[in-house]
Amino acid sequence: MKTKSQELLASEGGPKAVPKLGPFPSKLGREELWELIDLWEFTPSNKGRIKEILEHDPNVEGPHLFRYYNPKPSRVAAAEEAMRELIGTKYCLAVNSCTSALVASYRALGIGAGDEVIVPAYTFFASAAGVAACNAIPMIAEVDDSLTLDPKAAERAITRRTKAIVVVHMRGAAGQMDALLDLSNRKGLPLVEDVAQAGGGSFQGKRLGSMGATGCFSFDHYKIMSSGEGGFVTTDDEWLYTRAQSWHDTAACWRPDRFARERREGELFAGENYRMSELQGAVAVPQIRKTDCMLEGYRRGRDMILAGIDRFPGLKFRRLTDPAGDTAICLIMFLPDADVTRRAIEKLHAEGVPAGGVYDSKVRDWHIYTYWDHIIETKSVAPDRLPWSAVPVEELPKYSRAMCPRTLDLLGRSVHIEINPHYTREDCEAIAGGINKVLRRLLL
Repeated sequence: MKTKSQELLASEGGPKAVPKLGPFPSKLGREELWELIDLWEFTPSNKGRIKEILEHDPNVEGPHLFRYYNPKPSRVAAAEEAMRELIGTKYCLAVNSCTSALVASYRALGIGAGDEVIVPAYTFFASAAGVAACNAIPMIAEVDDSLTLDPKAAERAITRRTKAIVVVHMRGAAGQMDALLDLSNRKGLPLVEDVAQAGGGSFQGKRLGSMGATGCFSFDHYKIMSSGEGGFVTTDDEWLYTRAQSWHDTAACWRPDRFARERREGELFAGENYRMSELQGAVAVPQIRKTDCMLEGYRRGRDMILAGIDRFPGLKFRRLTDPAGDTAICLIMFLPDADVTRRAIEKLHAEGVPAGGVYDSKVRDWHIYTYWDHIIETKSVAPDRLPWSAVPVEELPKYSRAMCPRTLDLLGRSVHIEINPHYTREDCEAIAGGINKVLRRLLL
């Protein structure tokens, strides 16, 4: 009789000690699926039918929600491909937010302690916060009557420490890409496009996010394309793509040969985790495919409302750098002064017109630099006082709440008429009629 030590190992042709494991139930099942279904609004009867199907199906196998090492084709990869096709760039990286897209872009460009990045005074705080998170210094510059970065103000803000310029395609409309690309080329400074609020828009026939060094997109709930949360980085530069990809998933070191020695200095470094999940990717794919259809609806609504508004003395509209490329998520008017604007917004609300203002010193709005206490008061997360300690005190920017007066004047006189892509002609005529009714009282 053979002893245990004399038994053949499986590698020697003997029997396996563990012939089979499982099958086991999947980690995700009907309970998780039901929670997702319950987010949608169904009639009670249809919801009951769906629940009955789930409860009586014995084979509800949950998905693999991690994009990498997925046994099925990744929805995140499909979303990246759809964005590449929509925007027209060679590379696209899915991340978990536009803030992450911005930070990954800044880091891919090598921005760090002691560097400066020019950002507009009117943008969501993340455009500037991401700069500080990279231990660099945000340089706040004026916007003009397009409500996007003023190229002349950006040029005045350039110093020996400047490493990049950020153009934010604010409120759905393109920044002045011709002048800013010229500035970028003349000064040898990369231009980062923040496309969070203008996904699908264009400038002179080119999609926003395809012209700068990188494009950064948001798929937050309130954006044109949405997966609840999420974002993308687009670029034509393989090196920037590789570095952004590594930053967004540091443990993986994504490179053409991920286990090899680095091809050149700067390919290997410690990053963070900004990955998009398969749930976000699955929602993003149809949203990307719907983009042009949604933009048609926004533009149709804008054109009908604009056509119905009478021309009044003192009424001006935001200058669009490319009217054809405007996403038309809103129509922005400028009135003669802040007091008239405040009264107009109150009266428009009373008429049922979907109108809003921007700058009100009593309302803290993270889109306006005056409320960026974190930067204006040079706040730090740690005793090292970064990013501010990386620059001699005498070279730090002189932040103040009055540093961009033109921006505050423009925002204080602006009225934003929100547009829904599903407005009917009757909706648009009613909105235009309400605007005329109020402005007739205030401007005539």
